[in-house]
Amino acid sequence: MRQHLGIPDDAERVIVFAESSHWDPNWLYTSEEYFQRFVRDNLDRAIEELQREPRRIYSVECIFFLRMYWERRPEQRESIRALVNERRLRLTSSGVTTADTLLPSSEAILRDLLIGQEWLRANGMEQEPRLAYFTDSFGCTPALPSLIRAAGFDWAAITRVDGMFFAGCDYESKKRFPRPDSSAALLLDRERTLDFVWRSPDGAEVLCHWNAFTYGQGDMLAHRGLSRVYLFPSAVPDRSEHNVARRIAQFDAQLSPYSRTPYLFCPIGFDFVAPIPDLLTLLDRYNRRHYSTTGVWALNAGLDDYLALVDTQRAALPVLDLDPNPYWTGFYTARPTLKKLCFEVVDDLLLAEKLALLPDNESAGGAKTAEEIGDAWWSAVVSNHHDFITGTSPDRVVEEEQQPSLERAAKSARAAIDRLASTVETPRRSAAAPRPDPPQWQRRGGVVEVHTPNYSMELSEEAGGGITRAWCPTSGRELLGGISNDLICYRDSGGLWRMGMEFRGGVFEEIARASERPARLQLHEHGGGLEILCETDFAGEALRRRMWIGGDSPAIHMRVEGRAAEKRTLSVRFDPLLAPDRLAMDQPGCVASRPIQKFFDPTFWPFQSFLHLHDEKRGPGFAFSTGMPGAACYRPQHGLEAVALRNATRERAFGFLPIPGMPAAGHERSDHAFDYAIRFTQAGDWRDNDIPLAADGMAASPWDTSDRAELRALAASVVTTDRPDVVVTAVKPASRGAGMIVRLTTLGASGSSVCVAARGRSIIAASLCDARERDIEELEILEGSARLTMPGGIASVRLLT
Repeated sequence: MRQHLGIPDDAERVIVFAESSHWDPNWLYTSEEYFQRFVRDNLDRAIEELQREPRRIYSVECIFFLRMYWERRPEQRESIRALVNERRLRLTSSGVTTADTLLPSSEAILRDLLIGQEWLRANGMEQEPRLAYFTDSFGCTPALPSLIRAAGFDWAAITRVDGMFFAGCDYESKKRFPRPDSSAALLLDRERTLDFVWRSPDGAEVLCHWNAFTYGQGDMLAHRGLSRVYLFPSAVPDRSEHNVARRIAQFDAQLSPYSRTPYLFCPIGFDFVAPIPDLLTLLDRYNRRHYSTTGVWALNAGLDDYLALVDTQRAALPVLDLDPNPYWTGFYTARPTLKKLCFEVVDDLLLAEKLALLPDNESAGGAKTAEEIGDAWWSAVVSNHHDFITGTSPDRVVEEEQQPSLERAAKSARAAIDRLASTVETPRRSAAAPRPDPPQWQRRGGVVEVHTPNYSMELSEEAGGGITRAWCPTSGRELLGGISNDLICYRDSGGLWRMGMEFRGGVFEEIARASERPARLQLHEHGGGLEILCETDFAGEALRRRMWIGGDSPAIHMRVEGRAAEKRTLSVRFDPLLAPDRLAMDQPGCVASRPIQKFFDPTFWPFQSFLHLHDEKRGPGFAFSTGMPGAACYRPQHGLEAVALRNATRERAFGFLPIPGMPAAGHERSDHAFDYAIRFTQAGDWRDNDIPLAADGMAASPWDTSDRAELRALAASVVTTDRPDVVVTAVKPASRGAGMIVRLTTLGASGSSVCVAARGRSIIAASLCDARERDIEELEILEGSARLTMPGGIASVRLLT
């Protein structure tokens, strides 16, 4: 490898400069504006530089703008194809975007990586990256190794981890970083390495590099000044031998203390920076004149080249179970209506794919449906971007590009579902099947008492409609302490990225509770349950709160409808009479166990669909579930809180100072319905209580007025497994090769044997493949079904029937 890269045998240290440009598809500007202002010229110049310097490598982080350039500049296609196939235009991922990995579903993230790879293949480009680079994501799922290994990647690179310093993001001295007990402190202070083997909760491992000094550390190699970033350009070129040597010495001094190998990585590639002219000329001059005295060899190569070098010395690196969160927490719940649309589009596309592969729809064809919804899938995975689903773009970009693209995708998905639904017979509920009886209840003045076989509780009008007591109907054991399902209003000086308690000079202050004012309770029996409604008002915004109590369900369903006032965050609060020291919550690819506080007070953690609290001393636990990702915290003095509605417009410190690194403002203009459910669980942790399975039922909102329930039940029968803890999340026609691709996921059955069957078909051959649909090994066929051992939390299987 060293010989191939031209590294001298006696080089004691090698600094690898990997050059790229971080291109956000639609952050502060629309994608068209970014393309016209920056990307087109950047790529023109990169191609020109590559053609002039045959040894030069220039990297592209994702496919989005490469496709736009391909479509707009057809005269450059042969050059692009040749440079990609020669690996001189180097891809640092196959993703359409550089995705957020905390909010999108696992399937959305895997499709992102597949769709980008397939675009390359369709246009004659043969690169299949081994590296997945998450340049600017605001933290990552602790199961990132599991996700990218499932897609066939060996290496990862990340930048933003909890506790690190990032210029322009805080009014604090750099000396206060890294934060104690953070991922940054773990890597810098304890392990003293930027390279490590990252291990997922399911045991999957990848070699990972962390850009501790940002993803544009080397941008000023041939410049003087502060920055080349397009937002704050403040640099002038200085290509002199002295300046380049001085810069390389600076980078070496920063990186060497944190390298356990001879190799140092220095990225060039902040947002929309242009290629450095004649980069190889500068590095060759340095090597000729300074290498003999410094012992540092300077090299232009890819980040994947760097990781390949480090991989040869993998034994020198620590193996770490990393959870690089919370980096920021406001984006977990910013722009809830946009987030909801992101999830609904993906859910509908997955439904359409499954319906297309029902035996009744063979004439309609999975391939036809795949073509019909292809553009919608592209829009859906673009929404994974770390400035899209996160809600961190300004109002204009959201309203002009992001929301309209999702609405078009939603329309396409619905049209496909309607067409496919017309060709199948959905199972009908038996007319003889009785509905459960509503729960027993009585009103005593302003108190409503409800009894079910699973719990009993009281709600009080005097307490704003909150739950004032809950107990076990058989043992009489109290289940809640203080007022629960209370609605709390905070003054929040945060914005789209951060909540007010996260930065110096910020404010996150409780200013009102629904329980402080009486609220009239309205009760209605219907559909085998009891619905309880009340209304409240915060800062002039009317809010409706609903509760649904089924006669035979252990879950209590709830909803908050409305909009938070500007600069406000609203949470729902429960006091479950527990004293947990950790919280269990699902993230893409795993269940994470997290402390109740880390840096921030309170500490809001992201979760995909559920959160579970249990206390070994007190026995039973408490589960909280939502229909889409959310954020929750636990404080002993207050209990569990989850963000219901948020409308914090822009980060402000000390009441007036904007934070330079957070330049966008946003406003929540529409009402939102926050659906959630609670359940009192038995003793034990989330595994003992089968919380992932329970959460699926808890997520089904009784206020969902769509007619999709029967269709979803039918679609779920297309491919099934013999284990309830191994879920079929996707069934699609193969994009590469023959047959259909089935995605299996599990949160607790990694390493278990599972049998896969296809409705109305006999499986004649099957293979394990990765999410980019590259076959790995053949699977055993038993009586028309396929059997495999789950290789981790995610498996992709090709079925031939």
